[in-house]
Amino acid sequence: MVFKISISTISWLNGFSAFALVCAAFIYAFYYVHNYRKTKNTLYVNGAILGFAIAFGWMGITLSFLSVLQYGYNVPGIKQIVPYFSYSTIPIGSLAVLSIAWTMLMPPEHKKKVLIAVGIFCVFYYIVLYMTFSSAVVCPPVPEGEIYDDWLSSEELPFYLVYALVLGITIIFAIGIIRFFKAVTGELRQRAIWIMLSTPIMGTVILLDTVVITGAMFQDLLFIVRFLMIPAFFFTYLGFKPAEEL
Repeated sequence: MVFKISISTISWLNGFSAFALVCAAFIYAFYYVHNYRKTKNTLYVNGAILGFAIAFGWMGITLSFLSVLQYGYNVPGIKQIVPYFSYSTIPIGSLAVLSIAWTMLMPPEHKKKVLIAVGIFCVFYYIVLYMTFSSAVVCPPVPEGEIYDDWLSSEELPFYLVYALVLGITIIFAIGIIRFFKAVTGELRQRAIWIMLSTPIMGTVILLDTVVITGAMFQDLLFIVRFLMIPAFFFTYLGFKPAEEL
């Protein structure tokens, strides 16, 4: 495969950071698939779902990057698929995080009710998103040598639904891990510290990339927040890795 180097520097940084994030997320996901096959612990299923959700969330931008890198332009159809990848997987990843949090950190008696309530909210998000898709998702045209990227318009409801969903899940996870941190000592407390570091990073990156960094500041900051997600994966690995790997 011969790559044509006609991509601008900032597009290269933004695209490569998305590509690196996708690769890291797939490694993360398949690592948890491997652990599930060894242990049959369903916690690892949710970890794998989270990894796949993040990988596919940035897949459209990665495809745009690879297209521009190889051909010097976006092949036909890329602009249409970028937003679908970006916003279709947020509820799936959020439910996976919530299930992990409630399984490990919160009282089990309310888990089913909370998951059902959040699941209904996610269905509502999908309905609203696809009813307002053309106006809710901003994916502006780009000149040759630039990659496509997108964000949610603050004038449409999906913008606020993503805020509510990601912030809500992050807060629930944070409450659970803080309670867990206070109740344990030694090696379990060390694990809790790593999770306490990873959780706000993941939530912040998703919000920054989808609803906060927009317009004029969009291009120059994206690669920074995307690279931040990679250490969050590593911190999560340190928090949840099996005992034999300690």
